Amino acid sequence: MEKKEFKKIIKEIGFTSQGRFAEEIGVKASTFTTYKIIPSHIKRITKLALLAKQNGIPLDEIRDSLRVE
Repeated sequence: MEKKEFKKIIKEIGFTSQGRFAEEIGVKASTFTTYKIIPSHIKRITKLALLAKQNGIPLDEIRDSLRVE
């Protein structure tokens, strides 16, 4: 996933910045500044968060269901 697509998706989900999204998923905010291409594990979380948003399900509920910390 290109960083441009990533930024578009997190804004669509409702996050105002990469840092806010990083806090939500338990990653250091500074981590995203070093990526040119978003790694697959972050890509999966991002797509899952988008799917949750599109279906009106809070990301916390999905995380709890999957036991993701």
